[in-house]
Amino acid sequence: MQDYRQWCQHQGQQPLRVALLYASAYGNTARLADAIAQGLTAAQIAVEAINCEQADPNTLIDILNQCDGFIIGSPTLGGHAPVQIQTALGLVLANVPKTKLVGVFGSYGWSGEAIDELEGKLQDANYPFGFEPLRVRFSPDDTALEVCTEAAAQFAQRLRKRQKQQVARPAIADQAHSDRTALALGRIIGSLCVVTTQANGIHAGLLTAWVTQASFSPPGLMLALPRDAADASRFLPGNGFVLNILQEGRTVRRHFSAQRCSTTAFDHLPFELATNTCAILTDALAYVECTVVEQSSVGDHLLIYGAVQQGNLLAPSGMPAVKHRQSGHRY
Repeated sequence: MQDYRQWCQHQGQQPLRVALLYASAYGNTARLADAIAQGLTAAQIAVEAINCEQADPNTLIDILNQCDGFIIGSPTLGGHAPVQIQTALGLVLANVPKTKLVGVFGSYGWSGEAIDELEGKLQDANYPFGFEPLRVRFSPDDTALEVCTEAAAQFAQRLRKRQKQQVARPAIADQAHSDRTALALGRIIGSLCVVTTQANGIHAGLLTAWVTQASFSPPGLMLALPRDAADASRFLPGNGFVLNILQEGRTVRRHFSAQRCSTTAFDHLPFELATNTCAILTDALAYVECTVVEQSSVGDHLLIYGAVQQGNLLAPSGMPAVKHRQSGHRY
């Protein structure tokens, strides 16, 4: 009992808190949740574990708003998330600020639609993710539990980084003016794309909507990529890249992130090689092959100007996916 009291006091003293929401049909998702909780606790993050099957909605909202981030996990039952998880997700989307760092995990027997649904809804609402969604089939083994612990450590690291950025952000005299400016910037929209590169036989992809045509003759385009996510060496003058323009209603985007380059997405997606050896995503609406002409550092982004070599429309009847933002402070 004394050890438990000390643990409770230690939890209350942690500067950062994470809400861990889950439901578990056969105990598999609960085991994943326990591994994530252990990883967060080891990283000095306080954890509020909530079994959604027993949670009161008002209490759930209060806890979520008091926490710095939340992680939600679900099994897949009959192709869907349990009703309790669907209810919790609805409460999150309606009441929890979109600035909270989030994570998604779950277990499944066959297809895992619940995990995709959670990820898609939170991604569409512009919540930032602390780690790639965790999908575990059937009962988790030691390797799967270790992956959960590592994901929790990554979540904690990103949570602390966000906190430092908020503390380091200069005070703004007119906060109302700043908010209005951010709202205005957020109304700048663009087509959702995946920029693919290749180096030493390793393909990488980065999600972006910060793309615009820059010239007619010769045809060229310009894109801005986050400096901490894009490998600048892949965009040196003379290197090639492919801009894959995604189409509306497709699920390609869930394999990529705007904050981190992905090299594993190509294990799950069909692709072909362009003439510059970069990946063309065959489920995309269209693609454009480019050669980097100039790279420059602008603020916290890399600005890339590329000359268009060739391209093609892969789905003539499709519509481009468009990225709508609420604020100019985040993707």
